[in-house]
Amino acid sequence: MGFHCTDCIFASFARNKKTGKFRGACSRGFTLTDPHVHTSPGNHFAEDPRSLVPTIDPFGEEYLRTSNVCDRFHPSEDAQAREGRHGWWHAHL
Repeated sequence: MGFHCTDCIFASFARNKKTGKFRGACSRGFTLTDPHVHTSPGNHFAEDPRSLVPTIDPFGEEYLRTSNVCDRFHPSEDAQAREGRHGWWHAHL
């Protein structure tokens, strides 16, 4: 399954009460969006927070990623313990 930004200690996610969609923020400066949605602001929200990945780096340039996490990803201890469990992200959002 692999790690996602939802497992990283530098990311936080919140659910919009009206739409039910999630928005993510990265304290390392990455802009998290859904790369499959090509219009703004819609790409800043997702049904599943695991869909939100770094798309803009801290310098405002396109983040050319090779995976769904940045090279500064640091898993939380809880994320390591939950990896592989179904529905793991619900517990820490």
